[in-house]
Amino acid sequence: MKIIAHRGASGYHPEMTQDAYETAFALGADGVECDIQLTADGVAVCLHDPTVDRTSDGTGAVNSKNLAELRELNFGTAERPQRILTLAELLELVNDAQRPDYRPEIFVETKRLDTVAERRGQLEQALQRDLVAAGLADGPGADPAAGPVHLISFDPGSLARFRRINPGIHRVYLRKKYTGWKIVRRLEPACVAQSPGFAVSRARTAPQSLGDAPSNTYLYTLNSAGNVRWAQRHGIGWIATDYPDRARGWCEGATRSFSLSR
Repeated sequence: MKIIAHRGASGYHPEMTQDAYETAFALGADGVECDIQLTADGVAVCLHDPTVDRTSDGTGAVNSKNLAELRELNFGTAERPQRILTLAELLELVNDAQRPDYRPEIFVETKRLDTVAERRGQLEQALQRDLVAAGLADGPGADPAAGPVHLISFDPGSLARFRRINPGIHRVYLRKKYTGWKIVRRLEPACVAQSPGFAVSRARTAPQSLGDAPSNTYLYTLNSAGNVRWAQRHGIGWIATDYPDRARGWCEGATRSFSLSR
């Protein structure tokens, strides 16, 4: 089971900052996760919300500001200011972290977009440009899930748009926990992604939703020993967590306990 640092090691540093990602690599996370938004001048930046209000000392919509304006904001703390990361910069960090014995992956989440222009694929095109520039646009071939780059999204439209742009990149269709999922799942679009992704609460209350291939499943966001060990017992492929070191320890502790009990 691979441990993915959700928004970087966001349990220790402000989310999606350089400190959060560098700490994730230092802790040996198998990969990192980010969300991307598009600036007014067409740059993909690492930010979860459509506004900067929650995560910076500024206000306003991301898509109303150009990159230079966003650079003026502090996305860290008063004691340790951090500027916004572009996706290109994060991909550079991922490449810099690569070693013969350590190959961290990246999970990039595209958000559901508001405007018609955005839904025409501007965000997905920006993602592709950055992947090409970083030398990460080529899929691994027969098994897309084995590659270093994964596109994840709750928006099937975004997954379909990127499939047309670069079908070789592994795609994960995220689902939330919702009432009546057995009925609603029949309305979910098919073939937009090779793998499913679920909130851990949905996976635990309805494990049958994982299907026959839990090793092909991505779960989010697991920050307790119970959830991490449940995922490990069920053979989940990837888990997102704010604390990659704790998750690793919980997995290893469970393995040691199992070995001693045999």
